[in-house]
Amino acid sequence: MNDTAKLWLSRYGVLMFLGGLLVLLVVYYWFLHRKPFTQNAFLVANTRPVSPLVAGYLTEVHVRNHQFVKKGQKLISIYRPPYELQVKALEAELAGARANSDALEAAARGMAAQLASYEAQLANRRFLAKQAEVLYQTRSVSETYTVGAVKGEESAAADRLHAGHALAAAQAQKRVSDSKVRKLEHQLAQAKISLAQTTVYALADGYVNNMLVAPGGYYEPGDVLFSFVETAQWYVQANFEETELALIAPGQKAKIWLWQYPGRTFHGEVIGTALGAERRQSSSSGVQVVAKENQWFMLPQRLPVQIRVLDPDPKCPFNLGASAFVQIETPSKLLQQLVWRVFRW
Repeated sequence: MNDTAKLWLSRYGVLMFLGGLLVLLVVYYWFLHRKPFTQNAFLVANTRPVSPLVAGYLTEVHVRNHQFVKKGQKLISIYRPPYELQVKALEAELAGARANSDALEAAARGMAAQLASYEAQLANRRFLAKQAEVLYQTRSVSETYTVGAVKGEESAAADRLHAGHALAAAQAQKRVSDSKVRKLEHQLAQAKISLAQTTVYALADGYVNNMLVAPGGYYEPGDVLFSFVETAQWYVQANFEETELALIAPGQKAKIWLWQYPGRTFHGEVIGTALGAERRQSSSSGVQVVAKENQWFMLPQRLPVQIRVLDPDPKCPFNLGASAFVQIETPSKLLQQLVWRVFRW
């Protein structure tokens, strides 16, 4: 190398290096963002808290922390005897109520038969009274006989009315008894449900997570004992800048990279974009709070996009909340976005 070249490199070598580095950075940025891309993403899955469904002492924990379980597998059990006794007590009470209802039905049938008998007697007494009145007009019978026939009709009518009221009362008692039977049937059904709920089962395939409980504690429904993470389907929440959101639509394909598995590419599909992100703030007095922000360069708001992972690999187990990179397979209009950010047009 001659002296002129050495002199030129000594003067411009640093600038050339910096210029080359800038070109490489621009090319890398363009390559990375030629399609909608975000580093603000993480794995999510359907999760649920595992709680006892009925109150009682925790007698058994059938799983251990971080264990994979299948749908229908037992998770925890609550002390059963109080719920078994409740079922037996209601079964006995229901049997008695049904027997009482049967007795009232039999009594009502007897009263109905008695009412029919009184109605027949009344019809006969009415006929005899009319005949007596006709015969009395022709002096064929005495006045005493006629009066007796009329009184007999009135007595039969009173007996028939009393029997009708007695039957109505018996039928009302039967309806009350039937209502009690139905109530006890419902209570028994609820008691059997509670008995069945003393054991909690897995509702899907997944992992037990954050379990720090042991048998012996008393718990109420809703007390969270541990969490359950479903593994049948995994999703990625990718938070994209609003400048790219108009380019993203359900059904588009996506590439996913996880920090956990360098060099491994997973594939996904956009299933939806959120309606928005909450930015409003209110003070304790109820007046809105306006946050102070940079006056010169405002950063675009990020909004979540949900992506379904299409090819999870059992050899690469996922972890809830793991960081991810996401690229949507659609042009990003990078130059237009840069111009918009700088010049707002």
